[in-house]
Amino acid sequence: MIKLFTQYIPFKESQQMTFEYNLRMNDINHFISGKYDFYAGLKKDKQTIELLLAMSIFYKRVLTNFDSANKFSSRIIFKSNAKAIQLGTYELTSKEIYNLKRAVLRFKELSKEYSIPVTLYHYTETKVFLRNVRNLKSLLNEN
Repeated sequence: MIKLFTQYIPFKESQQMTFEYNLRMNDINHFISGKYDFYAGLKKDKQTIELLLAMSIFYKRVLTNFDSANKFSSRIIFKSNAKAIQLGTYELTSKEIYNLKRAVLRFKELSKEYSIPVTLYHYTETKVFLRNVRNLKSLLNEN
């Protein structure tokens, strides 16, 4: 599932995201295996969990960086006479800043459209992610 999100990402970052995804999926498989009653009910939702995990990793590793770069560079470019900002060896123009902003906004719109709160992506441990998924599932089932 992570390949959907990493196919246009530079190799090094893609490799790191894939490694994190595989590591967390091993944890998820362990938690939903039936050994833990709290998470056992999520076993039938494994494909959804895989997608949400891939989305969360993409959000944390890519989109938050886009958002930060956008906020920083927007202030400089649009409040000065600068035409671009040099980030390392890359030159970020106003057009690219708009593209970054559009990517972040589109992801947030998709999340909102499918009732996925951005807080779902805020976790450090896999069990916290699964708890967030379980809470979201309960909330959606109530509605």
